[in-house]
Amino acid sequence: MYEMIVPGKYPVQVPPYLAGTVAVSLGRRLAWRILAIIIYGTLDVLLTFAPFYLLVIYRMSPDAFNTLNIVTGVMAFAWLGFVIIRLVRTGATPLMSLTGVRWVRVDTGAPAGWAGLGKLLLQSAIGTLTFGVGSIIICFASMDEINRTWFDRTLGIVPINTKAGRDTYKTPIAPQSQAPTQPVVQPWNATASAAASLPPVPSVPLSAPPAPPTPEPEATHVPWASAASDPVPTPPTRVSAQASAPAATAPSSDYIGSTPWSNSDSDASEGEPAATEQPLSFSPHSSSYSTSAQASDSSLSQDDADDRTQLGVRYDTARVTFDTGVTYPFGGTIVLGRNPLAPASHPTASPVPVDDPQRTVSKTHVALTATREGVLVEDLHSTGGTVIVRADGSETPVLPGAPVQACAGDTVRYGQRSVVIDG
Repeated sequence: MYEMIVPGKYPVQVPPYLAGTVAVSLGRRLAWRILAIIIYGTLDVLLTFAPFYLLVIYRMSPDAFNTLNIVTGVMAFAWLGFVIIRLVRTGATPLMSLTGVRWVRVDTGAPAGWAGLGKLLLQSAIGTLTFGVGSIIICFASMDEINRTWFDRTLGIVPINTKAGRDTYKTPIAPQSQAPTQPVVQPWNATASAAASLPPVPSVPLSAPPAPPTPEPEATHVPWASAASDPVPTPPTRVSAQASAPAATAPSSDYIGSTPWSNSDSDASEGEPAATEQPLSFSPHSSSYSTSAQASDSSLSQDDADDRTQLGVRYDTARVTFDTGVTYPFGGTIVLGRNPLAPASHPTASPVPVDDPQRTVSKTHVALTATREGVLVEDLHSTGGTVIVRADGSETPVLPGAPVQACAGDTVRYGQRSVVIDG
């Protein structure tokens, strides 16, 4: 939702290119009109009566009188041309710029252009035919909810106050060509190449704890038996040493017959592994394992548990300095406002309350996300708007749903408060 502030009235929803603007009040309209009447009226009197005064009092020669008339006429037309060009290009005459008034198009937010000149000509024509009364009546009687008169609506113009709100001529809306940069997730104890070579880690569902295994009759685990075999134990049969010799010389692939820490004498003396030994496995725990396998896993030494690489999430960090002089380092996303809450777009954001007695800052105003390039600034549908003032003095407005990247040295202005990006 984009709003335009209207003095003395409720804010009005406007298109994105008019976000953060302030409508011109009636008093400001009268101010620049009265100023224009005084200045141009004085100049008109001087240019009209001064030559005759010089001709009569100072006895100016006819040639000098004609030369003076030509010079003053050229100067008047040059000034008139300058005013027209300025109005068409910027939507404001010099006196309008002095009082903070600019005419922009209601459909694009760009300067009014030739429509502004047409408005002046239309007002002048109606004022001439009605001796100035018609233009005044139309202006007062036809003003709408954003203080536009009939002349403005006819030519598609909206007057804005450039001293109190965003100036669409100096800070136009720039389309974002790139998607917002997301925080980089990296493992704590491994480089990118090492993490890529690690085997996939199975995930355990977090919705509900696994059901306890159904008690089964105690059975003797045979290491070389297949994992898919019948869990019900079969009665042991007595076999001779000669019959068991081939089995001792050819153990299953699940059994590791010799390890660097095993005793060679015991390996040579025992043809078969003991029934209590467990095969080495990297499979995750599940309910299909026997209770003896779970007991073996729980009896691992502390050193073996410490050797397992733990993977975590590291957020890029940034540091900002508020206009109160407080420096605030953070990682991830923080939300600034008078009484901020984590929005749905950033559910894990950290709220940072900002003291604003004048209430120019919204309750949940702006989100700052630390990235490698700096800080990603996102306006959270605030009323006062958010603007990034670059290090070179240029301004970039931040609209809701269109985050803008801020670099070190930039200043983020939200309401009448600001914060500087340190890096």
